[in-house]
Amino acid sequence: MKRWMRILGMTALVLGVLGMAVTVGCSKEKADNNPTSLTLQVTEPQNESVVHASEIVVSGTTRSDAVVSINDAVVEVDEEGKFSATVTLEEGPNSIEVIASDYEGNETSQVLTLIYQP
Repeated sequence: MKRWMRILGMTALVLGVLGMAVTVGCSKEKADNNPTSLTLQVTEPQNESVVHASEIVVSGTTRSDAVVSINDAVVEVDEEGKFSATVTLEEGPNSIEVIASDYEGNETSQVLTLIYQP
């Protein structure tokens, strides 16, 4: 009886490991075949820039179906995935957060620091 229980236990263990391998393999394959993963590239301004104007244009690219916000304000994304918005700065250091998200709940972000010196 003990031997039979040991064989059943080992069989369950092997099947469990094989099941995990199949699951991991399928997930990896799905991720590798997803050419439209969510990306975000802020093209201007450059992080840690010193600027002398109280307003600056923040622009970049992402997927065309993404939702972009800059400092909590939703920004329009065109059919090529380009976006831009004007941000008003306060004297001294300013933090600008750019977030891109998609309908699947994925999110990516960048935080820029600009120093405004009038």
